[in-house]
Amino acid sequence: MTAAGLQIEPTELTFRFELRKIIPVTLSLHNPTNDRIAFKVKTTNPRKYCVRPSSGIVDPQATRDVQVIMQAQRDYPTNMADCKDKFLVQWSVMQPGIVDVTPEMFDADVNKELRQARLRVTLVGPPKPPSPVPEGTEEEGSPDKEVFRDSTAKQGNVGALSSDERSRLQQQVAKLEKDKNDYARKLQSYQSGPAKSGGQQLMKGGFSFVHIIIAIVVAFLIGRYL
Repeated sequence: MTAAGLQIEPTELTFRFELRKIIPVTLSLHNPTNDRIAFKVKTTNPRKYCVRPSSGIVDPQATRDVQVIMQAQRDYPTNMADCKDKFLVQWSVMQPGIVDVTPEMFDADVNKELRQARLRVTLVGPPKPPSPVPEGTEEEGSPDKEVFRDSTAKQGNVGALSSDERSRLQQQVAKLEKDKNDYARKLQSYQSGPAKSGGQQLMKGGFSFVHIIIAIVVAFLIGRYL
């Protein structure tokens, strides 16, 4: 797509959808002119996508790549064949003497030279498995009227856990760490004192079976969620 000085490829963003996978797509912005061009990329679903960089400058006769990243999704989209997500690429020629990108450059009421292009999103991948529960909700971020916003998602697997779930897991891990340390102190005290009949049976190396189990659980939770 070529429009008033900026060439955009591809003209449609295609994501090969997989559950719980981060999916990147590269958007190339080429400036064939002799002017510096400021750009900004927005989306109708800012929580679902991460755009890096979301704004910047394309130098004369240069190309700038933008990474559009779909965050890991926990559920299949309602209708994969008809994705409502869209992206908006805005750009404007920078006047001589202007060094940095400013918000006013992308305000159509202020900048009458602002240009923009809409890009559709296409999802391809395995079909959604049948669900026994009827679905009555529309795909998130698909209002009748298109509203483009700056991306608010942070790069990484943020779609897998909510902040509340992550906080609860961190609290559970902290409690398990404390329990492990308490067992370690009791075990050390037991080993340094006289052995008592009927006491806790120790495994080779001085660790109790309960101690080993707690250590394994803590290691699993830290490696899986943190």
